[in-house]
Amino acid sequence: MKRFALLCVACMAAVAFISPKAEAIAPFKKAFQQKYVDTTDNDGFKQAYKKTSCNACHVKGEKKTVRNAYGDELAKMIEGNANERIRAAGKEGGSDGRKAETEKVLKELDVVFGKVEKGKAPSGQTYGEMLKNGELPPPPAK
Repeated sequence: MKRFALLCVACMAAVAFISPKAEAIAPFKKAFQQKYVDTTDNDGFKQAYKKTSCNACHVKGEKKTVRNAYGDELAKMIEGNANERIRAAGKEGGSDGRKAETEKVLKELDVVFGKVEKGKAPSGQTYGEMLKNGELPPPPAK
């Protein structure tokens, strides 16, 4: 019985290790950081982003498919499900395919950032105004 339990634990660990990861999450975060955080002199904004991180677009404590209003706007403007596109490209073309699709999505994202900046945040300001003023997109109202 102990061997069976050990075998089950080993199988679960192997599945967790080899299961597909969300390859696109880190590049999206990095793109946001490069565009907005690294280009500002506002130390308060940098600290807020360091604390908030992925939750600039997502909702803390929820699945990563749950986004705040800013994240929803970005997701609407990127063609298809970016994570799924990258995973599919990786399955078809290996790491080269995944890298190529990631680059394609990041180019789209750069254009989309500019479009979303013009959109209105729940506060009434545009997202561009908020970001220039050193404010991160707010989490959804509860």
